[in-house]
Amino acid sequence: MQKLFSMFPNGAPGLALLLLRLFVGAVLVVDAMTGASALNLILVCAHVACALAIVVGCMTPIAAVLAALTGAIGLNAEFAHVLHSIAPIVIAIALALLGPGAYSIDARVFGRRLMEFGPP
Repeated sequence: MQKLFSMFPNGAPGLALLLLRLFVGAVLVVDAMTGASALNLILVCAHVACALAIVVGCMTPIAAVLAALTGAIGLNAEFAHVLHSIAPIVIAIALALLGPGAYSIDARVFGRRLMEFGPP
């Protein structure tokens, strides 16, 4: 699992990734709720579950790719809404490539640890 994450930046980059995760999660939930009439219930639940996993930073790259896939499946074909429908997909892919940052569950579980050897 460590290979999914290049690093877990903290400080300003970590805060920026936290804000990006919060924004992407909110956009994905709103997108799922507004498209609920056109999509089936399973797809909406998967979209919301991916959004919640992104917000807390749990399995972020996998959740972001799945959110992008569910968003692509439910893509609205009207020209006026194409940019609005593609934007969350592109942002989710960018988040999958960047990783979750230091302020996430992934950083807590899969982050690098200092191992000290010596007498107890």
